[in-house]
Amino acid sequence: MIMVKRSSARVIKVSGESKKKLAEMFGCSDRMVYKALCFECDTPLARRIRSVARCDMGGWIEASVAEEEIFYDTVEDGGRFLRQYFGNGAVLEINMTTGDGAVWFRGQLMKRYPDSPLKLVPVMQDYARGLRFKS
Repeated sequence: MIMVKRSSARVIKVSGESKKKLAEMFGCSDRMVYKALCFECDTPLARRIRSVARCDMGGWIEASVAEEEIFYDTVEDGGRFLRQYFGNGAVLEINMTTGDGAVWFRGQLMKRYPDSPLKLVPVMQDYARGLRFKS
């Protein structure tokens, strides 16, 4: 079984020049610097590289998140909606006037959440993220 490690959602950003300096400073390969800055390894060397990159070279951490955009809409009759669009084609829709929620998938209503409290939003999001097209 081959294990593939997922890349981290975090990365320390520094200039290309700083990356070369880090490799020279620590006597390691460019690949090691890359792995350290992308949090792909957590050895003592990787921790030192990250520390110097942040503290001495002005590096900053960038974090990526899934592309799940949220829009707030107001319709003609004054109704207000929160709509969150997911990469799989699902849409979470919450009527902010009534509190009713719904998850749509490729134009079809999948689940309704009448008068849904805010604590249910993560449940609705997880449900929407998990939808898959069945062929």
